[in-house]
Amino acid sequence: MSFVNAHFVTYVQDLGYHKMVAAGAFSLIGASAIIGALLLGHLSDDHGRRRLLSLSYHLRASGFVLVLLSMGIPLFNIPSLGISALLAGILMVGFSWNAVVSITAAYASDRFGLSQLGTIYGTMFAVMPLGSGFGAYLGGLLYDSQGTYALAIWSNIALLLLATMAVFSIKDRRLPGVAPAAAD
Repeated sequence: MSFVNAHFVTYVQDLGYHKMVAAGAFSLIGASAIIGALLLGHLSDDHGRRRLLSLSYHLRASGFVLVLLSMGIPLFNIPSLGISALLAGILMVGFSWNAVVSITAAYASDRFGLSQLGTIYGTMFAVMPLGSGFGAYLGGLLYDSQGTYALAIWSNIALLLLATMAVFSIKDRRLPGVAPAAAD
């Protein structure tokens, strides 16, 4: 998501939209992120965390596909789907954005218990800024070398699909005495 933070407004402007439309699109990501975090976090309590975490990554990948399709993909003769696809993609990216935070925290506590949650989360949040910084830098580097954000977005999609499969394939294992989330 650091790619989105650093480059999204510029990307939407590169698609030909006015800077106010680009800024509005970015704020729409933030608004839908609040809804997604609350709703998917709540649903994970009743319907299982692993599946909803996997779904969150898949929704984000699908959202990025729609963002790309909004302007079409000339290489494959795919026509533009227009601003409707852009808005739908933005909503999907935003909706799934912060949902992973609440679900990941709950999943980690379900799987490992509360006694190690500070260490687990501290380690995750110590490492994540490295990936975030690298992602934002790589997005800019790809743009500078290619003149387009397409390769950076396709890379995001590939990594999100990999995350989707990795999370979905995790075997359930909980510490004794740790209550599972429903259907996990």
